[in-house]
Formats: sequence, C-alpha cells, structure tokens
Amino acid sequence: MSKEPVQPIPPENMLGDSDWDDEDLLTVVEASERLVDEIRLSRERIRQSEEVLTGADGAAHPEEAAALAAERGRLEDLIKAAERIKAAQAAAPR
Repeated sequence: MSKEPVQPIPPENMLGDSDWDDEDLLTVVEASERLVDEIRLSRERIRQSEEVLTGADGAAHPEEAAALAAERGRLEDLIKAAERIKAAQAAAPR
C-alpha cells in the first residue's frame, strides 16, 4: 500500500458525460396536462374492460379481471399524483 494520498475519481469518469442537455424536463403545467390525459385514457380502458367482463357470454374472464384491477390501481396512482401536484401548486409561494 502506498502512503500517497488517494485522488478522488471525477464523477464524469464514473458516470459518463452528463445528459442533462438532452433531458425532456416537464413544467408543472405540462405534467398536469399529461396526467389529465392519462387519467382520461385510464378511465376509458376501465370502461372497456368492464364491458368485456359484463359481456353477454357469461364466461369467466380471469385475465381481463386482473387487467381491470391493475388499471384501477394505476388510475388511483394517477389521481393521487394529480392531487399532489395541485396541493404543491396551492402551497407554492407566489
């Protein structure tokens, strides 16, 4: 072992060049608009899944039921995200 001080490794050598210039950073308004669109689309997928499950054939549709449950969970997450953004906007200094 050497008694020489250890030189730190620059972050760009560990992580590579920064890609912040290429990032598609959203404004709060853009994120909110995208959430509104995603919530609308999620509700439409839920409606379509419910139609399949209540179809006239009377057959069990376990895959559709699982997809419906997953989409309902996703919708809840999207709504919570929209509510967090709204609360943050309301609490933001003006």
